[in-house]
Amino acid sequence: MNNRFFKLLILGLFLCSIESFAQESKTLKLDLDLATALKIAHDNNPTIKIAEIEIKRQDYAKKEAIGSLLPSLNAAGQYTDNVMKQVMFMPESFATLMGGQKYMEMGYKNSFLANVSVQLPLVNFTLWQNIQNKQNDMEMIIEKVRASKIEMTKQVKDAYYALLLGKSSLKVIEQSFDNAKETLKNVENSYKQGVVSEYDYIRAQVNVNSINPSLINAKNGVDLATMQLRMILSLPSDIDLTIKESLESFTDNLSFLNTLDKRSIMSDNSDLRVLDYNIRGLQNQLKIINTQHLPSLTAVGSYLYQTQSEDFKIADYTWIGSASIGLALNVPIFSGMTKVNQAKQVKMAIKGLQMQRDYAKQGISLSVESAINSINAAKEQLTVNKDAIKQAQRGYEIAKVRYQVGSGTILELNSSELSLTQANLVYQQSLYNFLSAQANLEKVMGSEK
Repeated sequence: MNNRFFKLLILGLFLCSIESFAQESKTLKLDLDLATALKIAHDNNPTIKIAEIEIKRQDYAKKEAIGSLLPSLNAAGQYTDNVMKQVMFMPESFATLMGGQKYMEMGYKNSFLANVSVQLPLVNFTLWQNIQNKQNDMEMIIEKVRASKIEMTKQVKDAYYALLLGKSSLKVIEQSFDNAKETLKNVENSYKQGVVSEYDYIRAQVNVNSINPSLINAKNGVDLATMQLRMILSLPSDIDLTIKESLESFTDNLSFLNTLDKRSIMSDNSDLRVLDYNIRGLQNQLKIINTQHLPSLTAVGSYLYQTQSEDFKIADYTWIGSASIGLALNVPIFSGMTKVNQAKQVKMAIKGLQMQRDYAKQGISLSVESAINSINAAKEQLTVNKDAIKQAQRGYEIAKVRYQVGSGTILELNSSELSLTQANLVYQQSLYNFLSAQANLEKVMGSEK
């Protein structure tokens, strides 16, 4: 009985190990850096995909407008049953010769007609202007796609930098926690040997316990930042993300402002570009309205093939063909002031958009100055914080040695360790502030990377 139970236990453990291995093998791993995150976001962004479909639609609309300049060919066929034939009235002199009958019927009972007509616009200012308007619509859609990429880039960078800040902060707090536990272990040994007082032992325990909540919050912060990044990238939860970069990986960007051309910021800003395309679209619409006052010239041609008969013996019919070509001139003279009022409406809309662009330009200038000031402030703070870390590290080492030789107190050691932790956290926060301000400036600049 014992042998049977032992065999079942071994079998159960074996099956559990197989299931655990299968679950682990299903877990996908992804080594993620900022460049990869941006590529995933741009490839999976539904807004960008919809906008790309809209670009194709506008391309077809432009081809449709171009097709209006090509010849149009139409064919038509008609059969008529002349139930009551048309008549022609005759003068009295002819009526006397025909026995007093004043009219005579014309044509046959059955009438067959086939017609082929062709038209070719020669001069049509409205069609020409409409083609230019379609081109502007396509360029505006392309710019909106770029704007979507820029916005997505900003969101990814914010989430990615927030995750790096959380991981860096967690690493700093974990190091502080390890230092506190090491201090507690040394103090506990010294307390057992009667070298230090119970107060020092209690203070060391309190220091460890006071760091533990910060450690838990830091871990939760990393989990929350990871979930936020997953959501933006549309990554499933079963993918294990491995982040190899840190905030220090982007310290090469500290010279970012040195290569910045402020004059190109306004020209590359996507919001201003979209407004420019909207203004240009209204200007083209105004031109289309104005062209409706101009004459249009069209070449026309027609070929008519017809016959008539009293019966349906089609093989015996006599078919007659006729053709004509000519020019059709259309000159607008008066349309009840509708075109004039339409033009005035569009002019008011253009004026409103131009004012909106001026206000937007002023707001963008303020955003640029604010981002530049934030970047400069973060750079200065980074320099100060680097020195603060060195000083705090040196102070912690001195306090540690002083306590070990008995010339320092546990309060000095805990205070120096806390100062070191705070200096590291402030340095990581300064790095994040710099990268966040740079991301804001890059969005204003219209950077997609």
